[in-house]
Amino acid sequence: MVRTRRSALAFSTVGLSLVTALGAVAYAASTASAASGAGGVKGTPQPAPKSFVIGASGYWGGTAAMEPNGAMVVARGTANGAHVVVCVLNRGASKCSSTATLTPLGSDHVIDVPQVFVPQANHVVVLMGACCDTNEAGGDLLFSSANGGKTFGAGRRVGDLGVDVAELIGSNIVFTATDRIADAEVESIPVTASGPPLLTAGTPGDEAVDVALGNYKGGVLVGSDDSATNPTTQIAYAKAGTNFDATGSYHTVATFPGEQLIAMSGDALLTEQTSGSLALRLRFFNGTSYGAPHAVPGGQGGKGTSFTIDQDPSGRVHVFTDRPASIPPDFLFEHTTSNGVAWANVNLGSAVTSNMFDAVLDANGSGVVVGTNYNEPAMGYPVLAAQTATLGLKPGIIKKGAKTIASGVARPAAPGRVVQLQLEKAGLWYTVATTHEVRGGKFSFTIKGTATGVFHYRAVAADTAGYVTYGYSPGRALTVKS
Repeated sequence: MVRTRRSALAFSTVGLSLVTALGAVAYAASTASAASGAGGVKGTPQPAPKSFVIGASGYWGGTAAMEPNGAMVVARGTANGAHVVVCVLNRGASKCSSTATLTPLGSDHVIDVPQVFVPQANHVVVLMGACCDTNEAGGDLLFSSANGGKTFGAGRRVGDLGVDVAELIGSNIVFTATDRIADAEVESIPVTASGPPLLTAGTPGDEAVDVALGNYKGGVLVGSDDSATNPTTQIAYAKAGTNFDATGSYHTVATFPGEQLIAMSGDALLTEQTSGSLALRLRFFNGTSYGAPHAVPGGQGGKGTSFTIDQDPSGRVHVFTDRPASIPPDFLFEHTTSNGVAWANVNLGSAVTSNMFDAVLDANGSGVVVGTNYNEPAMGYPVLAAQTATLGLKPGIIKKGAKTIASGVARPAAPGRVVQLQLEKAGLWYTVATTHEVRGGKFSFTIKGTATGVFHYRAVAADTAGYVTYGYSPGRALTVKS
C-alpha cells in the first residue's frame, strides 16, 4: 500500500473565513451563475472543478500552505532532487501566478519532502532536507520569502536531521524524519532561524519506519511506527512551554499494536489496521490520551491506495483517499467529520496515481489537495466548501397586484456575495432577480403578483471560484389569487 508520509497541517494561525478572505473581492466577478443569460437550468447543477497540472515533478513529495487572503503556496521537488519549486496559486486558478526555484547549497541535492509554511501574511518559509556534503551545520535548509513566495533569500543551514514531516507551532517549525535504526528524533527551529539548535530530541520508542507530527494546544505530537510488515504505532507528546529539542520533554501517550501510521493533523490521528479489512481508523487526542477509534467511510487500504488528512482551523477533519484500484477507478474522495461519528462524503472527481498527498484547507473546508508521484506531473485538486441557502415567503398567498417578501440566509455567510431569485417554468429555473447578501448571510427579494396562479421560487447563492459550491434553497410555492 502507498500512503502519505506527511501530516497535513491544521493552519490555525493563518486560517481564514470566507468573509475575511474575500472581503475585498467583488462578488459580481465570481464565476457564472447557475442560471445565466436567457436560458434556464434543470435541477441543481454545480461547478465541476477539475484537477490540473501544477508542474513537472519527477520527484515525489509536495506540500501546501495558505495565505490569509486565500492564495495557496505549493512546494515540490524536481527530477533528481536538483531543486525545489515554489508555486503561488490564486483561488480558482489552475496555473501558478509565480514560481520560485530553490537550490540546495554546495554539492547537495534534495532528498526529503519540502515543507512550506505561511507564519503570517506574505511571509513564506520553505524547509528542505538535502544531502550530502560535509558542512557541520548540516544539509537541512530554511528559505524565507517576504513577498508571498515570489522570491526567496539564500538558504540557511539549520541541521542534519532530515525533513520528512514538519509542523508549524506558533513561530517555530518542528520537524522529523524516518529512521529505520533508531527512534524518531525531533528538531525545533524558529521561522527566522539562522542556524541549527544546540540539541536534537529523541522520542521514546523503537525504529521510526513511518513518522508524522500533530499538535495539541501548542504542544507537539510525534507519531512513528516500528515495522514495515507488522507495525505498532506509537505517539509521544511534549506539552506547550516545554523544550521541543529536549528528549525529556517527550512522553509516550498511546501505543496501537497492529496499526500502521498513516498521517496526523492537529489532534487527529489516522492509522490503518494491518490485518482483516485494512480499515482506516481516526482518533482524537484530548491532552492525555486518544479516544475510541472511528472507522473512516470506505477507508480500506491496499493496491496502491493513498491517503492524507487535514484538520482545518474550525476543527473539522478531512480524510482524502485516492483509490486507483477501486470502483470507480482513479477518483479522489473526501470524507469530513467533526467527531468521527457523522461523516460527509464527496467525490472530488478524476485523480491520478499519486504516492504522496498533502492538503491545505481554510475554516470552511475549501482549499487544495496536492498529489505527486515519481516521474509524473505534480497535480492540484480543488476542494470547494459546501454552501446552503434557505428561502421563505411571507405571506405565501397574496392577491394579484400585491407583494410578498422572499427572504433567506446563505451559509457560510459572506456579505456582498451574489444571490439570485429563480422562477420555475416548464421544469427549468430562470433567474428573475438578483441581490447581494448582507451581514449574517441574509438576503431578501420583493415579489409582485402580476398574474394569478401558483408560482415556484428558489434562491441560489452564487459560487465564488475556488471557494464554495452553489447554494440552492428548497423551492417555495407562491399562490396569487384574483
